[in-house]
Amino acid sequence: MILACALSAASWARADSGAVGGADVLDLFRQGRVELDAGGGLGVFNSNEYLLLQLGGAYYLRDGLSAGLMGEAWLGSSPSIGDVSPQVRYVYLGSPWRFKPYVGAFYRRTFYDKLYPALNSSGARAGLVFPLNDRAYATGGLVFEHYFSCDTNVYSSCDQVYPEIGLAFSF
Repeated sequence: MILACALSAASWARADSGAVGGADVLDLFRQGRVELDAGGGLGVFNSNEYLLLQLGGAYYLRDGLSAGLMGEAWLGSSPSIGDVSPQVRYVYLGSPWRFKPYVGAFYRRTFYDKLYPALNSSGARAGLVFPLNDRAYATGGLVFEHYFSCDTNVYSSCDQVYPEIGLAFSF
């Protein structure tokens, strides 16, 4: 199972104000905005523990709808693992709450430095976005991922469900 989490310091505004730091939180997800995503955490593959580092970005094609690319490096054990993942996400801006629900989909290509061939997967995610200020937000949710051409002699399962916690900065 993979657990990726990012640390953040939250500066919460009043829930009924609709604004954080003088700006509408919905502006975080408006068409034309660019975001930078960063994360890290711990992961396990074949009983080996790894430090995970993630970096990516996205562009809002329409209000609430983003398309982006995420890269991930698994460090500290063997084999070395890396992946690249194009993804889309929709944040439902019509929610009356300060936090906003999201859904998304992704494709992932995972590379190994030795022993294993590259592996393709795709999946879906859902959760909540928590605006921190007018330029940053945290996310929390669940991910379902399915691996294609998966060898069950190597992988314990070809399907995974795991939590995700993240931090993003919008420009």
